[in-house]
Amino acid sequence: MEPVFTLSGSTLAAIGAVLGALSGAITFLFRQLVASKDAQIASLKQEIEAQRGVMMAEIHSLKQERDYFRDLAFRAARRRASDASDVGG
Repeated sequence: MEPVFTLSGSTLAAIGAVLGALSGAITFLFRQLVASKDAQIASLKQEIEAQRGVMMAEIHSLKQERDYFRDLAFRAARRRASDASDVGG
């Protein structure tokens, strides 16, 4: 039996060149995708750090306000207690 389909050396070389070029293009695109994603991740990390700084400043501000109003309430309660002892005493 004779083979029905045969490939010459030049045909195999052409197929190899096309497959090599295709694999090179796929590799290039994959590396570009990874580089793009790495850049996005770095950008998101910077944004997270900036937001963290803003939130920490906001938390600090809220704690100061809480302490201010807590002290104000304690002073008012002490003043009422002092006024009540002066009236009753």
